[in-house]
Amino acid sequence: MTRPHRKIVHTTLLALSSFTLSLALGEGALRLLDFEFRLFPTRVEFGWPDPQTLEDQYVPDQDLLWVPKNYYENIATMRRDRPHIVFMGDSCTAWGFYDKLFKELIDQRHPERNLRYANTGVAGWSSYQGRVQFERDIASFAPRVVTLYFGWNDHWASFGIEDKAVGRFNRNRSASAMALADLRLVQLFNFFNIKLYGAGDVQQRPPRVSPGDFAANLSHVVRLARERDIVPVLLTAPSSHTPGAEPAYLAERWLNNLSELVPLHRRYAEIVRQVAAEEDVLVVDLLAAFDRLPPDEVKQSYFHTDGIHLTGDGHKVISLVLYRYFEESGLLQHLLQ
Repeated sequence: MTRPHRKIVHTTLLALSSFTLSLALGEGALRLLDFEFRLFPTRVEFGWPDPQTLEDQYVPDQDLLWVPKNYYENIATMRRDRPHIVFMGDSCTAWGFYDKLFKELIDQRHPERNLRYANTGVAGWSSYQGRVQFERDIASFAPRVVTLYFGWNDHWASFGIEDKAVGRFNRNRSASAMALADLRLVQLFNFFNIKLYGAGDVQQRPPRVSPGDFAANLSHVVRLARERDIVPVLLTAPSSHTPGAEPAYLAERWLNNLSELVPLHRRYAEIVRQVAAEEDVLVVDLLAAFDRLPPDEVKQSYFHTDGIHLTGDGHKVISLVLYRYFEESGLLQHLLQ
């Protein structure tokens, strides 16, 4: 190798070494500063699961933003087994068991039938992810009935951009960029780059899903379900929140103003009812059902202290309300055919 060539090689190696060292120092500095910007949750609104559990159990998904690690295996099982009814939703569905209690009620009353059930809820999801999930993963195996239980994460304050903007950003990312998502430098790039995909005021953070998009997401799933001869059933999200007694921790991250909680949640529940009326689709008004119960009983017996997630007794109420509604509407007979 000639001397000029050796000089070029030496300069190139020196530049690469300096660049690599700069990246390593930058990565280390960001980690020391505890900087993190993932496109899937690293904490949720109550004690369990903790951040480490979330990191251990969830992975990024280019379409759905995040999924449990066993998600793809579960969807493959559903495609093979073809469940009769699918329960869609967020953590209230994913970590709840009203679906299992509902199954028990049907099995007890109709032991001759062997219906198959699937719970596809995922913690932290909004109706945006529900819409994408139905299009990509659920519509193809055509269950007879699908229930949609969204309306919490949709109205939580975003980090400055809406879920659909994160979705657009994600779809334009390469597979290698997704694979490098644990690097803080990549997360820093995402933090600045993703702002180009949203126009929200970071100081007055928009909801993850706007009221108009919430209605559009539900309507889209309803129409697509009907095209596939699937009966969609909308559920309003029940709550034990009352004005003046809102959980204070929600103001730390999830709301712009704590006083917004009750009217904001009821506005999104009303959207569910409006979509049901406009699309002439079945709606199980769980919020109204719990509103009819004694307030002290609801708060003390049926909900955890967050006023969002239900206790065992609360899930029992949901299963009974669902069963009664399915029976009275004729939907149960449709399932049992």
